[in-house]
Parts: sequence; structure tokens; C-alpha cells
Amino acid sequence: MSEQYEVTRVKAELRRLMAKKGLKAKRLSLDAGLGETAVRDIFERPDADMKVGTLHKLAGALDVTIDDIIGSKIDIVGRVGAGGNVIYEENPLGSAPRPPGIGGTLEALEVDGSSMLPRYSSGDVVYIARQHDGVSEEDIGEFCAIRLLTGETYIKQLALGSRPGFFTLRSLNAEDISDVEVEWATPILFVLPRAARRRMGF
Repeated sequence: MSEQYEVTRVKAELRRLMAKKGLKAKRLSLDAGLGETAVRDIFERPDADMKVGTLHKLAGALDVTIDDIIGSKIDIVGRVGAGGNVIYEENPLGSAPRPPGIGGTLEALEVDGSSMLPRYSSGDVVYIARQHDGVSEEDIGEFCAIRLLTGETYIKQLALGSRPGFFTLRSLNAEDISDVEVEWATPILFVLPRAARRRMGF
């Protein structure tokens, strides 16, 4: 995870929070007790002050935590239910901590029920990062979130189908879904077990 990526991500989250609160850069700077150009400088100057102390002041002025600004939490956007199918929700189901050492835009999904045993248990959180359409050859054999051209989304083990351009979705305790066309597939990058989730307060 590059430092430049982290800076870009923090700036994007700061912009999002400002828009949500309806605050302009100068007003936020003053509300945070900073110089009136401090927030504008963060967005425009590569050498601008991005120290933790500054972010704490901005968080206070925005009435959020510093974790909200630095993006150390990720919304749980859906559930993985019966047969490993993903149900995306209209509103987040809560949040989960950002996995260590994984940058980029992530989605967190909560496992619901026993359809993914023994690999994933009810209450676990799995993380994915959709970066491209189609299927990458290196993801064959991995457990992935997979969106079919027909609109369904599953978490399954991705396998080649019986003919070019088609794939089989393998299950651990259900029948395979054979020879389907895939819109996109992305591997599960990290799993937060339910026991660890409870201990961390998520």
C-alpha cells in the first residue's frame, strides 16, 4: 500500500465528509481552529500538513472520528446467504475494520447461515475489491465474488467451464453451477472471523 495512495484516499474521504456536512474548505478550516487555507492546501499542495493532529482537529469540526477520515472502517454492504449468493443491501449493515496491508476500495460482506461451511461461518466478514470486468486467469481456482451476465452474484470457487468463455462455480456443500457466463470475478482478499469481530467491537 503506497503512501501516495493513502494520501489520495484520505483526501477523497475528507471531500466526501465535507459534502455530506455541506461545508466548504475555508469554513471547515476555521471551525477546526486552523488557518483559513489549511483545508484548501491539503487538497491542492503536495507538501500540505496531513499530520494526525490536523486530522484530529478536522474530525472534531466534522463531528466524526479520525477513523472516519482515514478510512479504517469499511461498510458491510451485503450478506452472503444460501448457496453462497450475495445479497447487496440498500443501506450498510454496519462496519468492519479495514484489513491490514490491503489498500484500494474494498467491500465487506457478512456471511449469513451455514451454506459456506466449512470455509466460512455465519457472522464472518469477507472482503473483496472489484477492480476490473471479466475474469483474470490468475483467479481461476480462487474463492471469488462472481457476477453472472444474468445478474446473480455468488461467492464460489471459480473454475473453467467445458467450453471457452464459460465458467463453473464450485460450492463446498451445494451443487456446482456449471457453464455460466461471467460479467466479473474478484477474489476474497481477507476473512474476519466472527470471534475476532466480536473482540474488536464490530
